[in-house]
Amino acid sequence: MSPHQIIAVTMRLIAVWMVIHLPGQVYGFVDSDAKLNDPILRWLAFGVALVEITLIFVLWVFPNAIARKLLGPSVSEISTPLTADTWLQMGCALIGLWLLATSMPALLLDTFLLSTANPIDDAASLRHSAFYYFAEVVIAVWLVLGATGFRQLFWWAKNAGIGAPSNNRSSGRDD
Repeated sequence: MSPHQIIAVTMRLIAVWMVIHLPGQVYGFVDSDAKLNDPILRWLAFGVALVEITLIFVLWVFPNAIARKLLGPSVSEISTPLTADTWLQMGCALIGLWLLATSMPALLLDTFLLSTANPIDDAASLRHSAFYYFAEVVIAVWLVLGATGFRQLFWWAKNAGIGAPSNNRSSGRDD
C-alpha cells in the first residue's frame, strides 16, 4: 500500500468514527443545561452539526485529494521504497488528524458552554477544559501541517549519544 492509500483509508475510518459519535455529540450539545429556547442557540447547534456532517462528507468522498494535500505530489511519484522520514511524516499527519477529530468537538462544546454560563457560576473547570482542548487543537494542526520540528526532535532523540558509524570514517582510528 502506498502512503496515499493508507491516508485515504484512514480518512474514511475517521469519517466512520465521526458518524458513530455524531449523535452523542449532538445530544451532549443539546442537553448541556443551556437554554435552547433561544433561536440563536438552536441555529448554532444546527450549524455545528452541519459543519461536522460536511466534514464527514468531505472525508468520505475526497480522501485521495486530502492525502495528496497532506503528503504532497513528490511522494506519489516515488517508486522506490519509502524512507523513514516519509513514514514519520505520514504518521504525524494521521495522529494530528485523529487528535483534531477528537478534540475539536469538545472544544466547541466547552466554548459554547462558557458563552452561555451565568456569571455567578464557577466556570473555572470549564475554562481549564476549554484551554486543554484548545492546546490539543493547536498541537493537532501543527502535526497535520507538517511537523518538521517534531521530526527533527524525534531523529535527534533516536540518535542522541551515538557517534558517527565507523564505516563513515576515512581511517580506522577515532579522531
